[in-house]
Order: sequence, then C-alpha cells, then structure tokens
Amino acid sequence: MLTVPTQALALSCTISFGVTVTHGIGRYPPGTALHGTAEFATRGSFRQEGGATAHLATGTMTLDGQITGRLWTVITTSRTQAADLIGLYAQDVEGLSFVGQDFTGPMAITLFGRRGSWPHDRPPVTQAEWDSLDLRRVFQLHAPTSPDMLGGDITGLDAACLDSARNAP
Repeated sequence: MLTVPTQALALSCTISFGVTVTHGIGRYPPGTALHGTAEFATRGSFRQEGGATAHLATGTMTLDGQITGRLWTVITTSRTQAADLIGLYAQDVEGLSFVGQDFTGPMAITLFGRRGSWPHDRPPVTQAEWDSLDLRRVFQLHAPTSPDMLGGDITGLDAACLDSARNAP
C-alpha cells in the first residue's frame, strides 16, 4: 500500500439516500423501499494502489432508522481502466439480526461512474459532483461470518458537504 499524503481536505458531509432492496433478508424482502443517512468528517487521506485514495473519516451511517454503524472511510478511485467510484464504508453495525445471524458489517454505499467521470482524488463536495457518479449505485450490509447480505440499489442521494480547508483564509 502506497501511503503518500494527498492535498489537505477537511470535508464534512450529511447525506440522505433511498434504497430499493434487491437482495432481501428477514423483514426486508426484495422491493422494500428504505431510507438511509450518512454523516461524516474526513480526518486524513492517503493514496493507495490502483488509483484509489482512502479518506479516513469519523461519522455514522444509518438505514431504516434502526440499523447503524460507525462510518470510518471514504474511498475514491479514478483514472484507472475500470469505472470510477466513491465508496462510503461503515463497520461495527448494530440493529439487524436474522435467524441468529448478526449483520455487523461492513455496510457500504458504492457509487460508480464511467471511466474518467471522476478525475479527483477527493470525495465529491457539490450535489452535481455526487450526481456525476451515475453508472451504478448500490447499498450493501454484510453478515461477516456468513455469505448473507442485505443489498439494494440507491434510488436517490442528496448530499450537503463543506470543505472547510478550501474555505480557509
């Protein structure tokens, strides 16, 4: 893993998103519409192999008002031969258990854009930037000790972000 620092970033975001379940579990059969939120603040970034940048973050991700996890990283991938992507990842998830299996994560939102659609190392800031990643948008919550997961398509995403490093004197 390459650990060269990138441009300073002090990003804080509040995101609201919809999910239509495609891979159901328990009380969430396919077709169920759910609402989720994510709030985070970045606290450092480093480049990784393959065109990815990890932005360590503090925050939370919540689904259906009761499933919640600690958001710990935002990954950006650009300038590769594959699709560009932005991923928000939460761990230590609580609030979903089915037939004795706890779904503790990871819980993730992954937004894919066409190659070249996201030319930055940083996460999106404006709504238009978030909207530019429109090739595929998915949600996943995994049970770490089995192949079970709750998954779905992101049906809408509203983001309000502020990069305070950019606004500093």
